Amino acid sequence: MNKTFIITDKVTKEAVIDFVYRRDNYSSIKIEEGLVKKINASRNNFEKLLEKDIPIYGVTTGFGESCFRSVDKGKSEALQKNLVDYLSCGTGENLSPEVSRAVMLLRLISLSKGYSGVSIELLNRMITYLENDWLPIIPSEGSLGASGDLIPLAYLAQVLQGNGEVYVNGQVKDISLLLKEKNISPYKLKSKEGLALVNGTSAMTGLALINFIHISFLCELSVLCSSWLCLVLKGRTEAYDSLVNQKAKSFSGQTKIASKVKELLDNEEYKTKCFSNIKTKDGYTSDLVQDPYSMRCTPQILGPIYETIELFGVWLEQEINGVSDNPLIDCDGNISNGGNFYGGYISHGMDYLKICLGHIADQMDRQLTLLISDKTNRGLTPNLTNWPNDSEQLHLHHGLKGLHQLGSAITSEIIAKTMPNGLFSRSSESHNQDKVSLGMSAACQCSEVINKVYTLFSAYLICLSQAVDLRKIEYKGNSSKDMYAKIRSCVGFMEKDTRLDGALQKLSAELKVLSKTQGN
Repeated sequence: MNKTFIITDKVTKEAVIDFVYRRDNYSSIKIEEGLVKKINASRNNFEKLLEKDIPIYGVTTGFGESCFRSVDKGKSEALQKNLVDYLSCGTGENLSPEVSRAVMLLRLISLSKGYSGVSIELLNRMITYLENDWLPIIPSEGSLGASGDLIPLAYLAQVLQGNGEVYVNGQVKDISLLLKEKNISPYKLKSKEGLALVNGTSAMTGLALINFIHISFLCELSVLCSSWLCLVLKGRTEAYDSLVNQKAKSFSGQTKIASKVKELLDNEEYKTKCFSNIKTKDGYTSDLVQDPYSMRCTPQILGPIYETIELFGVWLEQEINGVSDNPLIDCDGNISNGGNFYGGYISHGMDYLKICLGHIADQMDRQLTLLISDKTNRGLTPNLTNWPNDSEQLHLHHGLKGLHQLGSAITSEIIAKTMPNGLFSRSSESHNQDKVSLGMSAACQCSEVINKVYTLFSAYLICLSQAVDLRKIEYKGNSSKDMYAKIRSCVGFMEKDTRLDGALQKLSAELKVLSKTQGN
């Protein structure tokens, strides 16, 4: 396909996600003509201000705490290069190609709004890189989240100048060699442009965007697992009806989750016994009248999580369309110094979603315990073992006991990482950056938690599929049939004790791929 990604006044997160995940569908990027006029006007006004010899932060002054130290305007371009050079000290694992693509696109969108005083030549060079899918190698460590993602974004600025390495078609290459092959000269930063490139929230927002996709998918997966558990444990369905979730309480997330669980169960034509048909004999009921909280309270557990994800989606789109550098210059010649580079919304959002992941993991671990134990799994075998008819072999195998232990261990690790990163703000840079967002740190740790949650779900889904087969259930609904087939493509029914580490890794990888199509 030959789609064009058009940068307008309002770019949706869905459009960005489509470009990031389905890059091959796009052949070009274009900035809307109205924005081009604003970009040129902002640059012209910046150059007029520069000629007036008034102090402009980061152009004719030093950076950060050094803002009171003046710099000759004739050296302002050299100052930009020096800024990028001294910030190029990042460490840690590199961001993935998909995250890097998101970061570069988001920085382009932000600088295209016409408030940053950059030249159209810089933006066109960024477009050239994105159209060739030359993606900067960006270390994940070093950002305080205010003044933006200075250190990570310095690597974007470096590759534009022809320095450093980029991802190209799954390989890592020296950008200087690629530029020579294309007969393109390295870009020379103009006044303010180094500062505009690095002084923003695009790195944390790019990673947060990818995290958002995964978390949206994992919430949906939680709903599926909860419905499967109700099915295999012969749970009750009143907990998902309108009396509980619309009439008695009307939180939108709770109502939505309840309807999703009910729809999945209805697709399997599953119904519970009416209360009027439950008998009492010798002081006991013939059937259970309600289920444990990890089953029954699924709408109340996942409802606020669903709404939190929705809220962050709103914040994310506003951040995508915001301008996060400093100072800002509009088309009327006004200049303002502010703090839009402070990634407070991304930091809060990532911290909130880490807490959500902790609740999801805790619920799934509790559900796994119900499923594994023969004290609570309502007639299924202990540890979901495939017990043979041969009595001598009866207690020789232990089924999926190991997956339960794995799940408990991983859940503890997940919950340990849900402490909000933003609370660990440290005064930095000679107390100029005396309160920082740590948005990039929050996004990185959220990404770590996501990976562990995928492993937990892989273990739980293997157990659920084992239970489905032990009950001899055949799915009727498409969502359940498709997920069951995905699981069984990675691991079969456990006839005996079997090594499962490879199957867990394979299923986890398959779920991550699935998130790209179903998580947005």
